[in-house]
Amino acid sequence: MEMEERLERMETMLSQLVGMVGNVITEQQKMRQEFESEKQKNADRHEEILCKFKAMELDQDFIREKTARNEREI
Repeated sequence: MEMEERLERMETMLSQLVGMVGNVITEQQKMRQEFESEKQKNADRHEEILCKFKAMELDQDFIREKTARNEREI
């Protein structure tokens, strides 16, 4: 009887362990998805900022050109 109890206890513990591992895997997958989502958001923000910098650079070039033209006229 003692051996049967041990086996049953081991089966119960194994079953709990399998459930715990399943939960860890599920959490890990969820965290990976959240990480990828954040990574994409950051990439989108980075692209947006680069576009704004490019627009500012073009504006700055235009202003310099216009200023140089005005100075020549004066």
